[in-house]
Amino acid sequence: MTKLKEKAFWIISGDIAGRGLAFLTSVYLARTLGSEFYGLITVAISILGYATWFSDLGLNNVGTRETAKEPSKRIYRVLEVFRMKLLLGVIVLILSTFFISMIDTGEIEKQVILGYLYSLIPYMALLDWFYAGKQEFGKIAASKVLNGLAYFLLVFLMVQSSEDVTIVPVLYTTGISISALTLGTFALKDKPFSLPSRGNQIYPDLLKTSSILGLGQFFAQVVHLLPPLLVGGLISFHQAGIYGVAFRIVIIAMMIDRVFVNLLLPNLASIWSKNRSLAFARVGSVYQVVSTGGALIAMVTAIGAEQIIQLLYGSEYADSVIILQILSVMIAVTFINSLFSFGLVATNKDKEYFLATCFGGTISAVIIFSFAALGNTVLVAYSVSLAEIIITLFTYFWFRRVIPSSYIKPLLVSYPTAILLFYLSTLSPLDPLLNAFLAAIIYLLIILKSGILKTEQIEWVKTKLGQ
Repeated sequence: MTKLKEKAFWIISGDIAGRGLAFLTSVYLARTLGSEFYGLITVAISILGYATWFSDLGLNNVGTRETAKEPSKRIYRVLEVFRMKLLLGVIVLILSTFFISMIDTGEIEKQVILGYLYSLIPYMALLDWFYAGKQEFGKIAASKVLNGLAYFLLVFLMVQSSEDVTIVPVLYTTGISISALTLGTFALKDKPFSLPSRGNQIYPDLLKTSSILGLGQFFAQVVHLLPPLLVGGLISFHQAGIYGVAFRIVIIAMMIDRVFVNLLLPNLASIWSKNRSLAFARVGSVYQVVSTGGALIAMVTAIGAEQIIQLLYGSEYADSVIILQILSVMIAVTFINSLFSFGLVATNKDKEYFLATCFGGTISAVIIFSFAALGNTVLVAYSVSLAEIIITLFTYFWFRRVIPSSYIKPLLVSYPTAILLFYLSTLSPLDPLLNAFLAAIIYLLIILKSGILKTEQIEWVKTKLGQ
């Protein structure tokens, strides 16, 4: 198997297996626990997401970027990044445990949230960032598969009713631990810590560098982590569950986006330091694909939303249909945002990444909080899609300064086409999934006929996957 094709294969395999198993687990939990307790789990995972951010502060991205470089050109060593992650992880675990213990809430709620926070222990030892930088995606895929498989099997065997909700975070932590141990076993042979740390004086500078990226990630994650917290806290855990199942489908729909992100960051970082003209061409080709592909996936998800929710979760989650349709806008926009935001990171534009996500994330947080305060989950979904658009506009502004190109034209054809086909599907008496299939065919024909996705872009993708 050729190099890029092999990388793409392992990224896709890892994401499909890992995220797919996690998705199946979430479907099982939603059906078994009911919307209220599933909403509690959704809120707990969002809290864990923020805790994980504090324990990382951008170190994963710095580690990936530095590992992708030749050893002689690295600013920070693998051991230095790993030690800083351990230190931050211990501090965050102690503080977050103390904080949650002091909150006045039910014992079950507190036990579930604390249980998920304990997964910070294996999280801080994960070496996925190291192997992403080395572009050894097969090892990452193996860890994801074992993690997802262990979590799914344990949940399926041990969670039989809503009374078992408190053991779910324990099973989740077990899965993460297996993933960390898998990569740790590979590390015994690969010896990532062969170069020693250069002394304590390096760590303040490392933390300063990573925190710029980390703060940017904090604001970038507003649309992912803040809404479930606000829905659960300001409305109800039941509504958090309704929102959670729709958002979980959105995450699955964006799996292909992860392929571009995982390939783009190490490759673009390497190419940028060697041949900027080639980097410009690569970004232009990738943009043509992600802008049209993101709109296609969003349209199919929106058209088939009713059937998807019914088949996966059942009638209890019927209110999730409209939320999924609204959040599908986020799918299309996120594909573009990922290229812009990770492109800034890959080209060492950390400050620009921070400014873009800081301004966009702050405005987005205000919008999401304002809509959540109205007590309507549907409005929260609208605010999330709007927030993703706002953040993307800011990342676009800064990215265009780094790599100027024509980014608007593809959207003027792909987005209106997808919206029109979605509207026509609402008038069709056919099955939603059949409507989605027909709309996808028509969409692709229009995009190819218009020349937005040119033959050279398609051939470039084929060539790269065949190398």
